[in-house]
Amino acid sequence: MLDSTYSVILVEPEYAGNLGFIARVLKNFDGRRLIMVSPKCNIEEAYIYAAHARDVIESAIILDSYIEALSMVDFTVGTTSKVGGDYNVLRIPITPRMLAGAVKNFTGEVGIIFGRESRGLTNMELELCDLIVSIPSSRRYRALNISHAVAIILYELYLAAKHRGYMEFREASKIEKRMLIEYFDKLLERIEYHPFKKRIASIIFKHIIGRAFISGREAHTLMGVFRKTLMKLRENES
Repeated sequence: MLDSTYSVILVEPEYAGNLGFIARVLKNFDGRRLIMVSPKCNIEEAYIYAAHARDVIESAIILDSYIEALSMVDFTVGTTSKVGGDYNVLRIPITPRMLAGAVKNFTGEVGIIFGRESRGLTNMELELCDLIVSIPSSRRYRALNISHAVAIILYELYLAAKHRGYMEFREASKIEKRMLIEYFDKLLERIEYHPFKKRIASIIFKHIIGRAFISGREAHTLMGVFRKTLMKLRENES
């Protein structure tokens, strides 16, 4: 079995059948664990559909808080079928294959987050994710069944993991990435960036950091640049 580094987080799953099928997919592709936030379906009924993956549901972690679910992993990937563009940066995604290539050498735990069958993840929930993924599909019908979506994404992760190499650098920690984003936000405040544009810029920077999977050294170097810039701005103001 592979030393898997990804878990599936389901937000308010609504149908027992889908939950059972997702458990099977998780076991098919060596997912680490299943985390559920406020499930709305009958979990006992899901055992029927899970077949030999019943243990995945039995060992699932059930939480009431979306924020708590995010805190249980090192890197969060939100999923959506509603893609954005230049004027909706929150929903600018990468593909499952791009994600798999990016995380194949990641040493922390990646949480792949799937929303409700009826309406997916909210904008606010997506905004809290480090990265957004969407599965390319026909314009005639964008949305996939959730269990199919889980299967496609976990398959790409599994395939990439089989060719996993050795890390040649230390990945930036969750704390280091958060500090880097905080420095960027402070810089935006210091230059009195427009409030609405500031929020968009912050989201874009967060996604860039997520896609880059920077090293600890790179994070500290960037923080040093931001820190020096802030000091210079303060000196110029005094």
